[in-house]
Amino acid sequence: MMVERITNTPLELHFPRWVPGSYMIREPFKYVREITIEDDQGQPVKWRRTGVDGIRISAREKSTTVIIRYRVLCPELSVRSNHLDASHLHLMPPFTWFLPKSGCEWTSNNGAVTITLNLPSEWTIATQQAELSGQSKIPNHSAWKCPRDCTSSQFYAKSRDELLDGVFEANSNVATTTEIMGVTHHLKMWDAGGYPIEEEAIARIEEALEKIVTECYSLFGVPEINSYTTILHLTGSLRGGLEHMRSQTSMVPREALWPDAKAEWRDLVSLLAHEYVHFWNVKNLRPKKFLDYDLSYEQTTDLLWWFEGGTSWLGDVICVRSGVWSEEDYRIDFKRKYERHLKGSGHELQSLAESSHEAWIHLYRQHQYSSEYQISYYNDAELALFCLDAEMRRRSKGRGIEQVFVELFHLHHLDSEEAGVDENAIKRAIGRCDGGARLGGIVDTLIHSRQRPDIGKAMQTFGLTLVNDKKDQSKGDTKDNETNPAAWLGIGLSENGNNVVIDKIRPDSPLRDIAIPHDELIAVDGLRVSSQKILKKILKGKCGQTISLLLSRQGSVMEFAITAGEKPLEPTKISGVGNRLWQALICSQSHE
Repeated sequence: MMVERITNTPLELHFPRWVPGSYMIREPFKYVREITIEDDQGQPVKWRRTGVDGIRISAREKSTTVIIRYRVLCPELSVRSNHLDASHLHLMPPFTWFLPKSGCEWTSNNGAVTITLNLPSEWTIATQQAELSGQSKIPNHSAWKCPRDCTSSQFYAKSRDELLDGVFEANSNVATTTEIMGVTHHLKMWDAGGYPIEEEAIARIEEALEKIVTECYSLFGVPEINSYTTILHLTGSLRGGLEHMRSQTSMVPREALWPDAKAEWRDLVSLLAHEYVHFWNVKNLRPKKFLDYDLSYEQTTDLLWWFEGGTSWLGDVICVRSGVWSEEDYRIDFKRKYERHLKGSGHELQSLAESSHEAWIHLYRQHQYSSEYQISYYNDAELALFCLDAEMRRRSKGRGIEQVFVELFHLHHLDSEEAGVDENAIKRAIGRCDGGARLGGIVDTLIHSRQRPDIGKAMQTFGLTLVNDKKDQSKGDTKDNETNPAAWLGIGLSENGNNVVIDKIRPDSPLRDIAIPHDELIAVDGLRVSSQKILKKILKGKCGQTISLLLSRQGSVMEFAITAGEKPLEPTKISGVGNRLWQALICSQSHE
């Protein structure tokens, strides 16, 4: 980094401690090594560490320009961090650069910077950052010298937020470019294992993105941007997504692109839609507290139920309306999310507003008992908003909460006179929309009460019902499994070689007062349990029977007798054709 100093004050720089959109202190400074500082003549400059994330140069050091050099380790393969190997670079600015806090011109010019990347010549770069052309401003210093067999590229970020959001993906894969309603869309892909990416798969993603984008534009209008960049990482098992101002990085297992991987493909396009909707609902419409991110400490908000749960709701609606999902896809995914909701039991202990506020210590810090004390401002909020949407459509005879997203964006986007929202602004917007008058009490109940939303009532509004899915009785899907199901233990398991380990124990499990997480389940009724598949065979037909369990805990073996349970079934499958309100929810708006 080259920094222009204001010499009459100390120069202080700090690394960000978290990344916008990922609410946990990440401490990227842990990857920084070998810091040296010198002036523009190459002379050493004295400095010292300050706090856990900063450095400080005294005002007595009179150099007007300083060069800060350091190495950054890039081992973490995730959407929020730097990752570098022989095949690519994923560069996240909050994991890469100090941010000046005082004592330099940067703090008074809105944070404008130039960025120089020297990369292998065969790599090309995808980023939302503007590339500089013409006269270069690369500093005349050895630190910026381009190595042999590399190509130097330079970019410009006009503000601190542009810098923080300007993720880079560089690899040898050719990016594809499509123009959609006057906006250029780039797709840059990379496979973490070097597995070939088929042209047919790329074309399929491009087609899905075009449908998603078109549906979003029909709702919000075409944004005044030149381009949008989608970075997609394919992995063995890792998954994630992170939105940026005019770009996103999404990550899914590579099997999502395989022709018969219906569930994985459904998840991929849902993730792409979710991050794309964030362009409106997070990056350009924010909680007031996030208008100016302070990345040095936790910035809490009670509104993640709207900005994440709401984005999940709208992203899935965009999927079915655009045609990248069928109606059956929507129903299947709803069933999956409702089942996840029912597996948790924290609804009497935490509201959605509280879940939002406590994201910093809960969502990204799960433990074995989390689902008993917490709820998700993603999944559970999406279901709550499903109920709110049903009520608005009932009252308005067809219009739902998608109109609230549009209303909020147009009134409170970053460049508006009233930028940013709080809960009252969201309630006022709901009240102004069709079917939203006098809904404050319902909103309060859904967001602030500690109880489950009434999904059954919402389904009735849509002319639908929830029924039991017989296939859930057993994954075998045979008549024998339906009439002679496996006994239920109410535990979550993982496999490590031939060892089966207990990860989670439900409150209603027959093992609740016997086993604890990390116990190994060795045998049932004298038969060795070496996999979950074998355990299911052993438990076949033993509902209500007394069975013996052999457990290992911290190297000690113990035996217990329990009465095996029967898997509890909740109605989670959507049944019925639905009424006109249901059609208003799932049908495309792009041709109205």
